[in-house]
Amino acid sequence: MSIGLEALARVVAPSVLVEAIETSRKLARLGIPHLLIGGLAVGLHGHPRATRDVDFLVGDEAFAGTFPIIVYRDELVEIVRNGVIDLMGVPPHHDELRDLLVVPESGEIPVIPVHALILLKLLAGRPQDLADVRALIDAGTPVADVRRYLGEHAPRLVSRFARLVGMSGSNR
Repeated sequence: MSIGLEALARVVAPSVLVEAIETSRKLARLGIPHLLIGGLAVGLHGHPRATRDVDFLVGDEAFAGTFPIIVYRDELVEIVRNGVIDLMGVPPHHDELRDLLVVPESGEIPVIPVHALILLKLLAGRPQDLADVRALIDAGTPVADVRRYLGEHAPRLVSRFARLVGMSGSNR
């Protein structure tokens, strides 16, 4: 997906956009595959909203260890700042997301596809995440495509998604 930062720049502080660009460049230099997720990705998929943090889904290459606690590689310790820059590993039982991760070309920020973003939002299940899903549906996300993706990769989330589709008033 190509980035349309202009739309985001109207609702997100310039410092947040700079953090996203710089973090993606650092991750790429370290050879860490990643995707932009969270509020910025929601905005890029058609529902720009204010957000104060930058979230990336990252590959295992970002971690020195993950059990019993997550330990970032030494080079990432200065990058990660809770509430400002958050790096999230691929959720358990969702290895299909690992296949989407990329180390981008110079100057690019890879953005998670909308169907996978909705999966992450449904897994999180917080009020803002569910509001984001409704907003993405209202912004024109192809409901049938998302339903098919969830049916294949997260069947237990299909009914939650269907409820949100009903709440949004979408007939797609």
